[in-house]
Amino acid sequence: MNNKTISGIILVFILINIPTLTFNLVTVQAFSEPIIFVDPAACIVDVDETFTVNINVENVADLISYESKLGFNKTILEPIAVEEGSFIREQTPSPLGTFFLSIIEDDFVHVACVTLGNYSGVSGSGSLFNVTFNATKTGTSNLHLYDSILLDSSVTQIVHDPADGEVLVTMPGDVNNDGVVNVLDLTIVSLSYGTFEGEPDYNPDADINEDGIVDMRDLAKVARNLV
Repeated sequence: MNNKTISGIILVFILINIPTLTFNLVTVQAFSEPIIFVDPAACIVDVDETFTVNINVENVADLISYESKLGFNKTILEPIAVEEGSFIREQTPSPLGTFFLSIIEDDFVHVACVTLGNYSGVSGSGSLFNVTFNATKTGTSNLHLYDSILLDSSVTQIVHDPADGEVLVTMPGDVNNDGVVNVLDLTIVSLSYGTFEGEPDYNPDADINEDGIVDMRDLAKVARNLV
């Protein structure tokens, strides 16, 4: 039997068994554990600016209720409002809806939400609640999620991972982020004055209004906040 004959037999064997070989392939699908997280995970705001962060859930199944605390640095952030997110409220099969509770404490926000009545939970990803803050002072604050509980319709805790966020509060015009606006910041802007984004001397930190050019508008913003 020559090599051509042997090759032909092998080819015929493979062609005959392709359906069987394909049928026996096992598809492996990766499943990730549910998480609750701060969105956006990191943000930069100015002093006296109001901003909102969402607390979202991802990859959860049969969620009927939850509880969580969100800690913050009280010396630079002041919570002014807490609202229920849309995830359970808009998807629950319960005609009675949900009961949402929020308590603003000294350095944390405490929330809880339950589905009213004996109904199945919701699955997927979405917003659990959101918190609106006012930035009162420059500095950095961790947004720490802790003591969180997720429950399914059998009142069993859902294992999940929390993910914190962070907020940097800056002073408008504080180009070098040293906590004060002075001639150093004016000088940094002046060194890149007249440059456009993409040019060698362009400094994105000096482009305070982020319009792609360092000009008088950037200098004026620094000047207005000189101390």
